[in-house]
Amino acid sequence: MTHDKQGWTASLAKLFGGNRDQSESQAPAAADSPAVTQATLALARDLLNEEPSVERFKVKDRVTWKWGMKNKVAPIAQQTAVVMAIRPDPFFDESQSAASAYFEEPLDVRVGVFTPEGIFREVWVDGRRLCHMTDSRARKVPDEGGQR
Repeated sequence: MTHDKQGWTASLAKLFGGNRDQSESQAPAAADSPAVTQATLALARDLLNEEPSVERFKVKDRVTWKWGMKNKVAPIAQQTAVVMAIRPDPFFDESQSAASAYFEEPLDVRVGVFTPEGIFREVWVDGRRLCHMTDSRARKVPDEGGQR
């Protein structure tokens, strides 16, 4: 029984290990700080101005989350995923309630990724949140203003 718990705990630590780098590297910023406001505006503009997924991606492209846009467990931040399918018209997960953060999220790209447990998983995501692995938005850019 102890061995099973250790294996499960180790898998869980691997799964959430990627989040440690962002949260430990800097102190939390106040919600009304100018840096947070600028980051929010930049991310919102990126979502609003992005071309449709059918124009940006093709099946077998290597993609990852844009920095700051990850909203699902898989793929892990900065993990390579492969585009498996693209829908010209997004669909909405009708099982989500209005209280959910995923309510009416337009899902148009299905990506495939290996989980830390070694299982290949396919997940529908909002393609506006993805970029090619070679895109500069896949990595965090240094803060030009410095930390406060």
